Amino acid sequence: MRFLNNKDAWHAGKPAITLFTLFTGAGGGALLNLLGMPAGWLCGAMLAVAAVSLGGLPTRVPHALRDATFIVLGTSMGSSITPDTLHDILLWPVSIAILLCSVAASMFIGAQYLRRRHGWDRATAQLSAVPGALSAVLALASGTTANLPTVALSQTLRQFVLVSLVPLVLMFGSGEKLKPVVMPAATLIDAAIMLMCGAAGSILLARLRVPGAMLVGAMLVSALLHAAGWVNGRLDPMLLTAAFVCTGAAIGSRFAGTRIELLLATIRPALGSIFVAIAIAAVFAALCRIVLDLPFAEIWLAYAPGGVEVMTIMAFALNLDPSYVSTHHVIRLLLLMLASPLWTYGLTDKGRI
Repeated sequence: MRFLNNKDAWHAGKPAITLFTLFTGAGGGALLNLLGMPAGWLCGAMLAVAAVSLGGLPTRVPHALRDATFIVLGTSMGSSITPDTLHDILLWPVSIAILLCSVAASMFIGAQYLRRRHGWDRATAQLSAVPGALSAVLALASGTTANLPTVALSQTLRQFVLVSLVPLVLMFGSGEKLKPVVMPAATLIDAAIMLMCGAAGSILLARLRVPGAMLVGAMLVSALLHAAGWVNGRLDPMLLTAAFVCTGAAIGSRFAGTRIELLLATIRPALGSIFVAIAIAAVFAALCRIVLDLPFAEIWLAYAPGGVEVMTIMAFALNLDPSYVSTHHVIRLLLLMLASPLWTYGLTDKGRI
């Protein structure tokens, strides 16, 4: 433990820090899974690692390990996509149109809340209100007058709150039972083919700069392999459990190095804007539920203001349709990037606030 408290451990002991992070996540995940928490391995790992990160201990999940985890999860998600899960695909354009209205309302109201209620400057408020992945938002924020640490922390808190609350809300508040999906395990040969092809699909989409490429690419390739009948079954449950732990640990490790002063100054305004965004997403999801008669749980998760990977993984962990959820989040992020010049207009270093 003395080694983990040493500041030089950030650079000199990265493998040890990674192992410490993963073991911490596994312990938290095992506890919540034992207590019957939906997506317990994912949520427990996130909460445990976030706790030790905020406690001052160094934590990290290497990007290569995170990407490999996304490939594993995406590959297994693809095996769950069947013609039955896609039978409502013709309704998706209407659902996406409602989603865009939800995103516009969430961004505008969230930014106004932060500016008028908490006095945040325009740039920081608008970038903090963008419902996207952290990397995408920070890319938008670069070159603006926004307070980058505050924006980064706000977006990290957004993911943290969503992963913590979504399983409980869907379990106790949606009125819809989350039924487990039972599939046979794939053979070693089929599993190897799925993973290798999934990795190739992930790399291809990453080169094309598709949001959530590592996860979505593997999911699409796996779905095609299963649809063609070339492979059968899902990856080993133990491998999936490890992937959930790694994903949760990666989210929790984002709090590493966070100054308590910044956290205390940011948490109240950020949480307020997050709950506003969640409520707006729920209202539009309820509207979509009435119009299209799709499951509310899937719609709300597709409309939730989180990143592609985390929300798709959450759908998979809760036995919801990951294809529906991921499609909506990918389209949302693509359109956000296209519309970013309008949203960030006047926020550059040379612009006026």
